[in-house]
Amino acid sequence: MKNRYVDPFTPDLPIDAPDRFSGRKDQIDSVVDSLYQLFNDQPRHTIITGDRGIGKSSVLTQVKNIAEGDMGLLSRLEIDAGVDKFDFICAWHDCSKDQNPSILASGILRQLENRFKSIFNGLKLEVNIAGILKVGQKDSSVATISEIAEQFCASLTAISSKIKEKEKSGAILFFDELDRVKPDSGVATFFKLSAEKLSRDKVKNIAFFAGGITGAIQSLEEEHASIYRTFKDVPLPKLEEPEVNEILETGFNKVRCTYDDEVTKRVFGLSAGYPEPVHLLGSQLLKSDSDDHLDLKDFENAKVEVVETLRRNKLASSLKAAGSGKYQEILKAMASYHGANIPLSHITKEIGYDQNQYSTNMSNLIKRDVISQADRGVYCFVDPLLKEYINRFGVISTQCEE
Repeated sequence: MKNRYVDPFTPDLPIDAPDRFSGRKDQIDSVVDSLYQLFNDQPRHTIITGDRGIGKSSVLTQVKNIAEGDMGLLSRLEIDAGVDKFDFICAWHDCSKDQNPSILASGILRQLENRFKSIFNGLKLEVNIAGILKVGQKDSSVATISEIAEQFCASLTAISSKIKEKEKSGAILFFDELDRVKPDSGVATFFKLSAEKLSRDKVKNIAFFAGGITGAIQSLEEEHASIYRTFKDVPLPKLEEPEVNEILETGFNKVRCTYDDEVTKRVFGLSAGYPEPVHLLGSQLLKSDSDDHLDLKDFENAKVEVVETLRRNKLASSLKAAGSGKYQEILKAMASYHGANIPLSHITKEIGYDQNQYSTNMSNLIKRDVISQADRGVYCFVDPLLKEYINRFGVISTQCEE
């Protein structure tokens, strides 16, 4: 009987422990440079972008750990931080679609309040949260957003002085899943005005760090064209095979489980470079194993369990959300391709339509979060496991909806 173990894989949660984080050296290095610049009074507001499920929250979490002084990951990745240790005060706000600038501003200030109380033995900050919320009830005009930004920055200016008194490195305000906030809420204008106000007031020890799906900056740009000058964009690509191997090897080694090299190759192929299915398959591989050695039989058992049981309802919902008729034909054609990135030429050949006859369908599938554009004329599934699901169970219907 196999001994009980602590699962080293976390498919449903961001990775918070530095020793469980693998890969992303270039991206971590880029964001650490933003920390270093802020440490030296040159704030670089930064946004981490990538496909949904690509690991943005995990990277943001690691950046928060580093900002608060945990340098273990940098040592393991052999990244020079430029300092022995950072000592930033961090506040975190999870964004949602019903929020607006006043909610973002008040939410992050409330988190800063709590952090100051925790770090400095109950120290109370003078922040005008009630005033910001009151202004936010007016409307979503530029004048209102400007007033919110003014009050927000006034509080941050006071906090900046407290940070200097306490000899801290600075403060970092994290906004995760920023893309969930509707662009017409005025969020881009809010960040642009806030960044400019802080710069004018010479507040050089506070910066915004955010995470959002690929295209988040472009969506914000529709509201405020100069948003590119506000945020430094750090895109997260899909994981390369060596990075997937590192994640799996690290996890397997933690529970002293050996494996055939072909197993990690199969996981990489099925996951298409997305961290979530890598962790999901890694976790299920360990559950499928009985002898502390993973082989292709264990992989096949894990794959079947993931697709047919653990993720079946989620994958079925994604397929249904795609729409019927031509939408299902497109997905069936994409699933028949041998690789993760599918060229339009293959889809055209399989479904028998010219590209201009289904371009609207492709756009809608992207909006419905079923597929994404990997490159010009090349597409992929947002959830790579949907391809395996379609090949195993088929599509829903190719009738009706166009």
